[in-house]
Amino acid sequence: MDNTCSTCGAQFSIDEIDRDFYNRMTVSDPIDCPVCRRQRRLMFRNFFNLYHRTCDLSGKKIISMYDENVLFPVYEMHEWWSDKWDPLSYGKEANTHEPFFTQIKSLHHSVPRMSVVNAQCENTDYCTMSFASRNCYLVCGNVGNEDCAYGHILNQCKNCFDCVYCFNSELCYECSDCVQCYGISFSRDCDNCTSSAFLVHCTGCTDCFGCVGLHNKKYHIFNEVHSKEEYEKKISQLNVGDHRIIADIQARVASLIGEEIVKLYHGFNCENVTGDYFYNCKNIVDGYDLKNCEDCRHCGTLQGHRDAHDCNYALQATELSYNSLTSYGHNILCCQGCMAISSNITYCDNCFSCKDCFGCVGLKQHQYCILNKQYSENEYRMVRSQLVEHMRKTGEWGQFFPHALSPFAYNETMASLYFPLTTGEVLKRGWKWKEADAKEQQYLGPRYEVPDDIKDVSDDIMKHILTCEVTGRLYKIIPQELKFYRDMRIPVPRKCPDQRRTERMVLRNPRKLFDRTCAKCKKGIETTYALERPETVYCEECYLSTVY
Repeated sequence: MDNTCSTCGAQFSIDEIDRDFYNRMTVSDPIDCPVCRRQRRLMFRNFFNLYHRTCDLSGKKIISMYDENVLFPVYEMHEWWSDKWDPLSYGKEANTHEPFFTQIKSLHHSVPRMSVVNAQCENTDYCTMSFASRNCYLVCGNVGNEDCAYGHILNQCKNCFDCVYCFNSELCYECSDCVQCYGISFSRDCDNCTSSAFLVHCTGCTDCFGCVGLHNKKYHIFNEVHSKEEYEKKISQLNVGDHRIIADIQARVASLIGEEIVKLYHGFNCENVTGDYFYNCKNIVDGYDLKNCEDCRHCGTLQGHRDAHDCNYALQATELSYNSLTSYGHNILCCQGCMAISSNITYCDNCFSCKDCFGCVGLKQHQYCILNKQYSENEYRMVRSQLVEHMRKTGEWGQFFPHALSPFAYNETMASLYFPLTTGEVLKRGWKWKEADAKEQQYLGPRYEVPDDIKDVSDDIMKHILTCEVTGRLYKIIPQELKFYRDMRIPVPRKCPDQRRTERMVLRNPRKLFDRTCAKCKKGIETTYALERPETVYCEECYLSTVY
């Protein structure tokens, strides 16, 4: 069945599997296409922007994902978890005479929020959405990591800098989508590679340099095989600590891209999947960056999920979840930032370990609450039923929170990364835009020229403010960072962390599917490789029979 998106006007289909899921979640068919639904959710996630501000409870100076202009109080994380305040004190009566989103607006604008969301972490003050990590700096979506910096979605990594979507890896630099790798740099889309650099689409490679599309190889340089002695001699003569040489190497690797055969998606051990970047997944439609997931549709960056549609950024086991963001547990409907395993929660925001709650904000280990007001079990079920029926009539039921409830400007959020818009386009849609603080970029001191070669960089660089050669933004080098560059023989970057992240993300395949044919058997496939891409794209069967 074809439907027309109420936001962009695009046509989208709803099949019987979709409808069965919507019936189980007791929601009507969505009125927006999957792309617009994803954009709406991502407008509530700020990963990369941190601010200095004051804790509204203690008055102490803190680091926060919220600036001073948000309407609600912001508490330092430990203060937020304390018993110094009661979220039920903000409770309000539910009614069926005004839209539900209008009722919940007062809670979104008044209940205190955590400055940053970190749990079981040590020395990770400048990280957001972190769990069980230590000694990390500016890592967003930071799970089980140690001594990492400038990352985005890292899981079980150690000593990894400037990496994105990397898992179970160590001693990696400027890598994206690398899994179970050790000691590699300037690489992307690699699995089980060791002691290598400048790799693209490689698997099981050791001591390889500047290679594309290799599998289970050793001692290759620019895809040409060498003896162990030849390899070591040539590599020892390369000064990869020099910016100028790095640029030459990257240009040569780029010239090799297009000669390799690639599978229609990145990942392994999957069955019946469409999308990209899957590991141990089954029955996935239009999914991206999923691990150990099954029966999921239109989802991104999930781990251990089953029966989930339209969900993003949740890395703990979850079952039966719809139209939610960073929410874990069972039977999760239209929630945002609800972690620590909750169940049977609906339209909740930043609630933790809660059960049977509806339209609540900032609750901890509560049950049978609606709009932060406590009810008995029977009262809860009666009022909830009345609200659901009311929301069906207003057309709100099943829709994610409206953009006006997001505490962030559009260009602070992940939506701007995956759906870039100009200032004018954002304002025309009635969304918020945050102008850069000119004071933060004012530096009147002498310009520091970063040496080309890491061997010429002294400790003095840490005393200076550097200027990004692309954006003009200011940045600094921290001690653990300089040590890492020296240990890895890597030149100090001349671009700020934000610019480096932007350039890494451009190298990833888009979250969009294109219709094309397998280059070998000619059957139709859906893939994130656009038709104009140089790679030779095979279906999974042809890829496995040819490459292995």
